[in-house]
Amino acid sequence: MIPTTLARTRTHGGNPWELMRHYGFSKGQILDFSVDVNPLGFPSSLRCVIFDHVDDVRYYPDPSAQAFREAISVSHDIPLEAILPGNGAAELIHLLARLRQVKRALIIDPTFGEYAWAMEQVGATIMSVHTAEANGFHLELTHEEWQRRLKDADLVFLCNPNNPTGVVVPRVDVLELAQRCRRTGTLLVLDESFAELLDDPEDASVVPDVMELNNVVVLRSLTKCFAIPGLRLGYVVASPSIVEDLRALQQPWPLNTFALAVGVQLCNETAFLVRSRQVIAELREELQRALSTVPGLQPLPSVTNFILCKLTTPACSSSELCERLARRGIIIRNCDSFPGLDPGRFVRLAVRTRADNRRLVQALRETL
Repeated sequence: MIPTTLARTRTHGGNPWELMRHYGFSKGQILDFSVDVNPLGFPSSLRCVIFDHVDDVRYYPDPSAQAFREAISVSHDIPLEAILPGNGAAELIHLLARLRQVKRALIIDPTFGEYAWAMEQVGATIMSVHTAEANGFHLELTHEEWQRRLKDADLVFLCNPNNPTGVVVPRVDVLELAQRCRRTGTLLVLDESFAELLDDPEDASVVPDVMELNNVVVLRSLTKCFAIPGLRLGYVVASPSIVEDLRALQQPWPLNTFALAVGVQLCNETAFLVRSRQVIAELREELQRALSTVPGLQPLPSVTNFILCKLTTPACSSSELCERLARRGIIIRNCDSFPGLDPGRFVRLAVRTRADNRRLVQALRETL
């Protein structure tokens, strides 16, 4: 078994470093399906960018992230004042928790655990809306239900597309929710960390509408779509007043020299993103078909680069499955930590390369 100290650590996926220490695998022997990043890896241009800025480490990084913000501004066609870069989406989530004196936060479960963790750190009460498995985990509340929920909420978190269910709320419905929140004075935080990997991001994203929605904050992560979790890079898009208040809570140098330079380059990698969407759609469809043939496993529909799966056999729990695959050097995400999912019944699998996906499916067949 992997040491219990690992289970008590707050993580958002597997820990390949612990697996290497515990089982003696080398880094190249491990397949990590627990981390939902682009299966194409990062753009090849990043190596040159990092090498070109090696000498700049003798200086403090630009605290205003001016060049990065300008690149984001051009990419989204939004004002510079509406953008705040951060050390990954996680840092920005915790800044938002401190932005206002939040007493009650509404979270749409099952979803990313960092929202609840951040709210707990500031003493906020967590209120939850649980989407139902029987309804495909789609968010469907009546007008009366929304009124009742929002009147008591200072802040709402909505992950779109959602992690771990892979479900997306259409843009028109998000805009309707934003108007509901405006009427109750509620801040709506939309986490669009996986939006760039949708077949058509414009169908879901409200970044173009933020300047007209002074009660909406959009979170973006470059970690997922460009496979750079080691650099920690994300940004907020919101009204200039919210951005100014968030910056006042941020540390003086939130992004290092390499992250700033890479961020500028990634804003120009539009062709890479287009290709990534095409490849991910193909790989996801292939993987879903293959997973549906594995006895004891039910893959759920997904629109992004990961698939939530339900274990339909009582002979194996999610933790047991994770442990068996770990012995083979394969890491998957145990979903026991997601409120709203039956403990022991769900795992999340990232979409990786065709060869990696085949190895996973074969291991699942032999294990289950």
